[in-house]
Order: sequence, then C-alpha cells, then structure tokens
Amino acid sequence: MFGLFENNQNLYSWFPKMEKTTFDVSLVHFLLMFGYKLFSLYYPLFLISIGFSVLNVGSIYLLTYSVIAISSVIINYYIHKFNPSKIAALGIAGYGIFALLMIVSHNLTVFYIAQIILGFSAAAWLVSLKLILMKSKTDSHSRSFGWFYSMPHYAAAIAPAVGGLVIWKFGFTGVFLLSVVIQFANAIYAYARLNGNLTKSQEQSTASQGRHSRMSPSKINIRKNYSEILKIIKPDKTFIIIIFSIFLTLILVGIYRAFFVLFLQDLHFSQEEIIKFISLASIAYLPLSIMVIKIIDKFKDAKIISGGMTGEGLITIMLGVFASVTNLIGMFFVMIISSLSVLTMESGKSALLSKKLKKYQEEASTVDTVLTTLGPALGALIGGIAILYIGFQNTFLFIGIIVFLLGLASWFLKMKI
Repeated sequence: MFGLFENNQNLYSWFPKMEKTTFDVSLVHFLLMFGYKLFSLYYPLFLISIGFSVLNVGSIYLLTYSVIAISSVIINYYIHKFNPSKIAALGIAGYGIFALLMIVSHNLTVFYIAQIILGFSAAAWLVSLKLILMKSKTDSHSRSFGWFYSMPHYAAAIAPAVGGLVIWKFGFTGVFLLSVVIQFANAIYAYARLNGNLTKSQEQSTASQGRHSRMSPSKINIRKNYSEILKIIKPDKTFIIIIFSIFLTLILVGIYRAFFVLFLQDLHFSQEEIIKFISLASIAYLPLSIMVIKIIDKFKDAKIISGGMTGEGLITIMLGVFASVTNLIGMFFVMIISSLSVLTMESGKSALLSKKLKKYQEEASTVDTVLTTLGPALGALIGGIAILYIGFQNTFLFIGIIVFLLGLASWFLKMKI
C-alpha cells in the first residue's frame, strides 16, 4: 500500500510535492508518532490521577525536554561518526523500550529512568531525521519540513481513538504493548529505507560542498565547528533576533503542550469530549495543513517564521481573553489555528537553519533540535509556576502578547540570505 502511494504521490496536482526522501522520513515520523500518541494524550490526565500536581506535570515535561536538549549535543558527535539512519532507528527503538518499561514496572525510580530514555531517544531520531531532510535534494526545504512537522497531527487524528479502544479492552498494558510492537517494527523499517536515501543525498552533498559529512573520530572537532558557526551568525543581527523570537514562541508552545488538556479539564470539559475534540481537530488539520504547505512554499523562510509567530501569538491572546466564555467549537478553532501557526514557524525555522548553516548541517540539525526542545522545556516549567499563581487565562494572555508583538516586528526585518 505504501509503495503504491509512493509511486503516485504526485497523482493529484493539488498536493504539495513530496520527494522520495521527504516521503520516507515523513512516513517514519508518522509511525513513530502514531505509536506514541496511542497513550500520550492521556498522559497529563494520568499523572494528575496518580497524585501529581500541575507543577509536577511541568517538571516532568521539563525533565524529558531537557534530556532531549542535552542529548542532542551528544548525538551531534555521533552523527559525524555513524550513519544517521542507524541513530534514528536506535532512537525509535528507544520509544519501544520506554513503553516496555511502562508495562514491566510501576516503580517511581523506573518511571524517571524511562523519562530519561525517552528524552535521549527523542534526541537521537530528531537530530538524525532532520539531518537527513537537510541533506536531501529538494527545491524547497520549507515544504519538506512542512510535511515532516505535519505528521504528529496526522497521527493524532486516529491514534487517540485507537488507543482509547485498546485501553477500554485491555487496559494501559495493552496500549503500551501495541506501542512496543509499532516502534520496534518502525525502527527496522526506518533503517532499511533511510539508509539508502542518506547514502545518495550525502554523495550529492559532498560533491557540492567539498567536505565529508561523516569524518573519522580523530578529525571531528565539534568545538571548532560551533566556533565557525558563531562567526557566520554573529554579524547577522536579524538572524539572531529571529532565532530569539522563535525561542520565546517555543516557550509558549511548551506551556500549550503541557497544560492545554488540563486547561480544557479546568473549563469542565469531560475526558470523552477532550478525546473527541482533539481527534476531530487533527482530522480537520489534514486538508488545512496541505493548503498551508503549498502557501509557505511561495514565501521566504523569514516571512514564514514571522507569519507563524504572529498567528500563534494572536490566537493565544484570544484564548486568554475568551476562554471562560467559549465552547468546544471555539476551542476547536483555537487548536487548529495554533497547530497551523506552529507548523508554519517550525518549517521556516528548520529551512532557515539548513540554508544559513549549510556547511555545518550536522550542527544545524542539532541547533534546530535544541531550540525545538529547550523552549518547550522552559515553557513547561514557567507555565507550571505561572498557572499556579495567575491561572491559565492570564498566563496565555501575557505570553501571547509578547509572541504576537515579536512576530509582527520580525515581519519587517530583512535576512542576509
């Protein structure tokens, strides 16, 4: 079935173009997220149900995302030394190990060890898959990353419903076991498919850049590479401002990810309503994301980023102002617009880093991953503290205003690319 789709992926002209490498990386990402989202939607509710406070939930997200950010630097070294498809497969298998630990033990120590394994595994596949996309031959990296960042939402359209059914029939043990099977199978598939794609793209990259993607350990000098990167970005004040603005937006995204489900519960929506709401929003996201991917293909990366930030800031302000009087339909549109805004910003960010740091793509994929994870990590911590003192709505309102103003201001900045 996948082969038929792959061979006819441009059958309908209204679909944005998807090159072979983009297809393979996106499919791997979809399967990974499908296996994870079978149970991840219920995670904050589960943590609250077993005695964790809102602040505790934030600290758990902080732990996981911090491990991803720190581990990304370690992965940066090994993607020079080993084929990134191997590291991606290892990271995906780590998600299977995480689910397996959830089955075999409910000990608190094992729980925290599992979070660390999850964080390290996420760093492995995130850095590796982004690197493969950065090295792929494409006329639009923003479009390729648009497909990549859409996959979690496509998975969310069906995974929570499937996970809920499995939990109803077999309990959490059943859903974790299903996740184990999916992740290990996906790890094997990822290595088999991406290994060939990477070899071809690396040959092209080496020929065009005049440098080797993977060097022997004695020739790897990560510190020197980052020193050269600083020389590249230091004179470009606009680039620095945009990256800083992205980081602040990702802090907001971290608050949203960690606490939005709890926020809906605080507004007295039932668990069944929340599950249906998120599944329907993800289904509606599918055609809209395809439209957005086609649109962002026509703009420069800096404008794509600014548009995403402005949209995210504006919808978060509206959430802070009108949350107490809106209904589930209103929340539906909030989630859709927020998801599309983050998709736009993330796609532009990854494409921009790929171009700006094209001679250091291993480091570019690492910087990208650190930004994508450290921002939400701080957001989970800051959100937990802020919500405790000023409530959900005021927290969303305050951060939303900052992001909206930064996005609006960055629209008028000109990049040196």
